[in-house]
Amino acid sequence: MKRFLVITALCLGVLHADATLHVGLGGIEGSEDFRVENPGTSDRTTSATLQGVQLKVGYGDINAYAVEVDLGYGRYDKNIFSERDTDYVYFDISLIKAFDFEMGFYPFFKLGFGSGELEVRRTLTKSVSSGSFFAGLGTYLPLGLGFNLEASVIYRAKSWEDVDMISNQTETASSIFEPYIGINYRF
Repeated sequence: MKRFLVITALCLGVLHADATLHVGLGGIEGSEDFRVENPGTSDRTTSATLQGVQLKVGYGDINAYAVEVDLGYGRYDKNIFSERDTDYVYFDISLIKAFDFEMGFYPFFKLGFGSGELEVRRTLTKSVSSGSFFAGLGTYLPLGLGFNLEASVIYRAKSWEDVDMISNQTETASSIFEPYIGINYRF
């Protein structure tokens, strides 16, 4: 807990007087590669497309630093953990560093971590949790009246909760390049 408070204080310390609150809404879509390790059998790989929406709330400067919290909802186009995987809800915290090259838009990079929960239909399990770390690049394009367009792509590495297969546990990891496009409003 101390580390979280120190990191938060440092993040807020780098924000300067032009910092504002912002909210955003956008969509993601990407192909996620899953690797399942099951003791006694060969590893299995599969891919599934994730489509979703994100609601963002952040504090910072469009051309400097910002801290952002994202709440997302998505669905995969095929089942990974059960015969009927449904809703995937996740929560991310990001640190963003943007640059002002006086070109009319603001490129940025972001780093962060997240946590998610996928609803599954298994006898012993109703959901599978994930943790992730991500890094990405993007740009803000001001539209006027406090609105800006955001386009970005992140690379996210996930580690999923072990699934009990009665006789042993499977270990699942996945990775995804996650393109995002959305609109933000800065107060």
